[in-house]
Amino acid sequence: MPFTLDFLQSMAHTHGEMTAVQQNGVEVSYAELATAVNALAVALQMLDPTHQSRVGLCAGLTLEYLVSVLAIQAANKIPVLLDAQASSKQLHDVLDVHQPTAIIVDEEGDAKINCDNEIKIRIAQFEGLVLTYHAHTPVPPEDTSGRYPILKL
Repeated sequence: MPFTLDFLQSMAHTHGEMTAVQQNGVEVSYAELATAVNALAVALQMLDPTHQSRVGLCAGLTLEYLVSVLAIQAANKIPVLLDAQASSKQLHDVLDVHQPTAIIVDEEGDAKINCDNEIKIRIAQFEGLVLTYHAHTPVPPEDTSGRYPILKL
């Protein structure tokens, strides 16, 4: 079964304490993962409330990367996935074309991408964002057509 927002929402409600992801000896439950996804999605919407705006993601394939991809979806944003191994010039060329309103970066991406700090969300900030926005849910798009990628805990 693919790991989708609907699946995550369902598992968070029915089996919240079960392990969703393991990485480097760290286990994250479905409830914890859903909370982190919601918190980052809310932070993205606070930064730019426009639905379908672009969000850059430049990070290695980690748990935080998964949280970021799901949060971009939950915030109803368009992901601009950047190759963390690319040069600074290559990354800036892609960013110049796509003009994201937010960029999520790990340490390596942070060092390569020079932009206004107000649009950068560093993976190192995730813990603080979860503490700040853990009780919030992303705002759904205005035209949901009966479905939207929102996680309700």
